Amino acid sequence: MRAGGGRAKGAAFERFLAKEFELELGSAGKCQRNLEQYQKKNLSDLTFTDPRFPFLVEAKRYKDSVSPSWWDQIVTAARTSDGNPNDCLPCLIWKLDRQDISVRIPIEALARLGRPLAQDVAEAYDWRYTATLSWPDFIMVCRDLMARE
Repeated sequence: MRAGGGRAKGAAFERFLAKEFELELGSAGKCQRNLEQYQKKNLSDLTFTDPRFPFLVEAKRYKDSVSPSWWDQIVTAARTSDGNPNDCLPCLIWKLDRQDISVRIPIEALARLGRPLAQDVAEAYDWRYTATLSWPDFIMVCRDLMARE
């Protein structure tokens, strides 16, 4: 692979996701690549214009393996007030060669689906407990969480 190839592959995946979010969620999914991520630590890869979007997104596009450090990276960003002004949940989206997109979110996101809004902040969850979803299931969770606002 030539120098910079990994970064180009990642940037292409971020652009692809930005298009997919808008396709799936309409104007609520409008986002752009966060180019500040190359200058500052603890920032998400995509910036959403709708403050109701519930996740801070880390996107990874690799050949054949998933690193545990990827989840740690977005959890750290989500716990940083500068990088997470809307108090979003962490979200890791990855695609490996010849595989479908996978999405890891904290179990807290799924627990919020079944509770009244008033209980959302009443209980803290450990973000080490996660669920891995397909892209269509993740979009359904996004829609449902955004509709609760």
